[in-house]
Amino acid sequence: MATYDQKALENAERSWRINFVNSLIGPKNLHVLITRFPSGGFNAAIFNSGVHIGSSPPYIGFILRPTSSPRHTYRNLLTYPYATLNAVAITFYPQAHQTAAKLPDGESEIAQAGLDLTWEEGEDLPYLAQSPLRARLHLAEVHTIQVNQTHLLVFAIEKVFSAIPPEADGFLRLDQLGLVAGSGCDAYWRLQFLERRPIP
Repeated sequence: MATYDQKALENAERSWRINFVNSLIGPKNLHVLITRFPSGGFNAAIFNSGVHIGSSPPYIGFILRPTSSPRHTYRNLLTYPYATLNAVAITFYPQAHQTAAKLPDGESEIAQAGLDLTWEEGEDLPYLAQSPLRARLHLAEVHTIQVNQTHLLVFAIEKVFSAIPPEADGFLRLDQLGLVAGSGCDAYWRLQFLERRPIP
């Protein structure tokens, strides 16, 4: 079995190390977060770092890279602490991928990526029309992770919209929504449901 100790990883070429370490955890669901620029207009950014924080009350989190470089999502949330979450489906993942582009401040990725917006009645932030699973989020807490200065953004879930109803016990079949998963910054995976097993 191939073995890579900490020294080998630290001494590896940078792009090789990034790809290797990003592969260890494997594919995770992809989401586009839409936030509002202070000057108006909307920013979109793709994330594959979503984590379950809790269900009672419902919270989720996202890991944000260090803010030593401009992070429009983070800056926008500090001025208006709301976002919409838009799960990425197989029908539009190439367009969602384009929201990772680094654009000038105030310039939106949405039109450049060929994505369409839709609005829910009475709401002030849009959703991606292409997304079959959407949620409105409220930023509740930000935690700086000291080892590398990344940030854990903790969001309260205010509202969820799903193209299919959950099963009777609340379980949502993400594969039936046609969602894709991602690893690293450039790899995409198809979801395949295997089974549900009894909790021991």
